[in-house]
Amino acid sequence: MPVCSRLLIGEVLMFRSLLVPVDGSEHARHALKVACQLILPDGVLHLLHVIEPPPIMYGLETMGVRSPLDTFPEQQQKQEGQAIMDRMIKSMPSHQCQVDTQVLVGTPAYVIVAEAGKNGVDAIVMGSRGLSDIKGLMVGSVSHRVGYTAPCTVICVHDVPAAASQAVA
Repeated sequence: MPVCSRLLIGEVLMFRSLLVPVDGSEHARHALKVACQLILPDGVLHLLHVIEPPPIMYGLETMGVRSPLDTFPEQQQKQEGQAIMDRMIKSMPSHQCQVDTQVLVGTPAYVIVAEAGKNGVDAIVMGSRGLSDIKGLMVGSVSHRVGYTAPCTVICVHDVPAAASQAVA
């Protein structure tokens, strides 16, 4: 287990290394803004976009139907993932930290946890909901799975409801 490198500056806990999974959703954008507030100026933000391949449907080949994996346009998906990453980076508030980006294919919760361990991050900062809210309600959300299996602190950011953000402004 890596030694956690976080500092308490004033009343704010600051981190040297954060992983921020991004999917292009407003929740992910909000989590990225929070991560920018928590990262030390000499820290590293690891931005990660995970492309989930279609589920394998056994037996389709024998019925004359092509398997979804045969038609999965991985290169196109990676290009779209990089476009999402680029939009997220443009939306970031000004920062001095190093930003690393990755677009990977796999099961989102598994890939996020694996990358957190591989990079030895201090924490994962992620939105409480992503683009697939309905799926999350039925089979469990990615943030829920990451929270229970990650080797580090997980900060789950809830988006500010529109009515509350307008009242504050």
